[in-house]
Amino acid sequence: MKIPTEKENPDGLHQRYYVSKVSGEPVDENAEYFILRLDKGGEQPHVEASRCAINTYAVMIEKTNPKLAKYLKNSYAQH
Repeated sequence: MKIPTEKENPDGLHQRYYVSKVSGEPVDENAEYFILRLDKGGEQPHVEASRCAINTYAVMIEKTNPKLAKYLKNSYAQH
């Protein structure tokens, strides 16, 4: 499923960002990315939802990448 443009879906999920790698390597043009704002700025409940999502991600990767999981949990735990 390709994420629609804002014109195609103005009130729902739509393209808002361009994604690139810092290294300059190309991203997979068939991949879909979902950006989360993790700082405490932005609109509620979006910040809470983003922090919940990143903490769920941390739990899911704990066995394969424990250092990253710990960092994410420590940085973005729900308070």
